[in-house]
Amino acid sequence: MGLYSSFYASLSGLSTNASNLSVIGNNLANLNTIGYKGSSGTFQDLFSASLGSQGTQGNGNPIQIGLGTRLGGMTQNFGQGSFQSTSNVTDLAISGQGLFALTTQTGTRAYTRAGNFTIDKTGSLVDTNGSHVLGWNSTGGAIPTSTAPVPVALNLNQTSTPFSTTRLSNSVNFNPGAANATSFTTPMQVYDSLGTTHTLLFNYTKRAVTAADPVGATSAWDLTVTTDDLGPPAITAAAGFTSLTFNSNGALLGPAANPTLTLSGPWSNGGTNGPIAWDIWNSGVANLTGFSAPSAQSNTYQNGYGSGTIQSIAVDQTGLISGTFSNGQTISLAQVALASFSNMNGLSKQGNNSWAETLASGSGSLGVAGTGGRGTVLGGNLELSNVDVAEEFTKLIVAQRGYQANGKVVTTADELLQETLNLKR
Repeated sequence: MGLYSSFYASLSGLSTNASNLSVIGNNLANLNTIGYKGSSGTFQDLFSASLGSQGTQGNGNPIQIGLGTRLGGMTQNFGQGSFQSTSNVTDLAISGQGLFALTTQTGTRAYTRAGNFTIDKTGSLVDTNGSHVLGWNSTGGAIPTSTAPVPVALNLNQTSTPFSTTRLSNSVNFNPGAANATSFTTPMQVYDSLGTTHTLLFNYTKRAVTAADPVGATSAWDLTVTTDDLGPPAITAAAGFTSLTFNSNGALLGPAANPTLTLSGPWSNGGTNGPIAWDIWNSGVANLTGFSAPSAQSNTYQNGYGSGTIQSIAVDQTGLISGTFSNGQTISLAQVALASFSNMNGLSKQGNNSWAETLASGSGSLGVAGTGGRGTVLGGNLELSNVDVAEEFTKLIVAQRGYQANGKVVTTADELLQETLNLKR
């Protein structure tokens, strides 16, 4: 084999350690790259040459000399990076496995862990390269996650439609010591079909208990319901009852069931209300009482609301993007998809913080975050590079020493060859 084999073996060592230094240098260069995943190289020895006529020792063991090394593999470290909180709600980070799926401007599919996304002028959720983030858009308030993912688009100019009041309740105490013919009025606000507010006026008048009242009644109040609307007929009637009765403990005797309020016509603005359920009973407990205290209304509730515009958006752990509207409603706008791969190391780096699938990685399986082994999404956060500086510096020293050692072998072999050449003189 001679001294020349040592030249080539050491040359392969120089080349391989130089490649390893490039890997380490690239890791350190991307120390502050959002979503970057570090790589590490592994070495393999080359073919070995057999010595001797038979290539074996007397005991049958082989006699071999190695011919150097090469870079045998490159492993990507998809371990979790740390998180940085930001003030941008569309900055997304993945806790656990998975990648964001993108459609690039050329129409190809790409994947990334860098979730520094923004909303462009068309409302599309895009990365810094203009690639569209894939997911599902709301259809009638529902997210169709069982369908194929499409570019996420957020309509931040949409309006939340109004909802007319269908249920209301109030907590009222009626003073049993009040004189007969004593009246008091409590207002209740409701919304019509156009989102306009109106006031229902509940007019209570104390009267004497009669034989027609339930057994045990000790106080009674007649009820009429009017409105503040001055337009077409909108008088409100309480179907099924006209009075309230209480026993000596202040408990409500009648009506025994929740009544329904029915409006006799539209409001002056043209808005309407269907039947409105008045919840005076809640799980068998009455909201109306007849205790010895001033007659007064305390708590009120109604389920209607007017129209509203988006005030803010938020992203939950499943990647669901919701809008909070000025009318207090929260509506689902879209949901970001995550991709999973059976062989993450088979992905090919494409630059621009993205990967592309290969035959080795297989096709990405897109689904909802938190399902199928996919991680969860953190809104208002970014995942930082997972490069460990101390580890990379240690690798750097080892690679440097390996390079120096192989260089020393080349120098030594050269000196020995020079000595051999000098033997001729």
